[in-house]
Amino acid sequence: MKHSKWAQLTKLSDLVFDAVAQKFAKLQEEEARLKHQRSRLAEMNADALDAFKSVHPSHQLDGDFHWQTWVGNNASRLGQAQARARALSEMHKPALRKAFGRKSVLRDLANK
Repeated sequence: MKHSKWAQLTKLSDLVFDAVAQKFAKLQEEEARLKHQRSRLAEMNADALDAFKSVHPSHQLDGDFHWQTWVGNNASRLGQAQARARALSEMHKPALRKAFGRKSVLRDLANK
């Protein structure tokens, strides 16, 4: 009787851990996606700056200024989103550790 209760609690703790781990994984994927977008934006900016080194038709319309404004705004937005995703990820770490601890303890108790 006691063994089946431990087994049930172990299954429940496994489900809780899996749910918390899945949420944490989604946050890490979001952070990785934003990091990739920021690096892609930096590459695009470097390519554009190379094109602007010589006389470029967009200089007549202040295109390089507008481009830099656009890049700066997007870099700032992506940085804030990445920081938000990192903060949420860090906030979920204690819950993940707690769920893993419960899972480990209950598994040990169920095996005794």
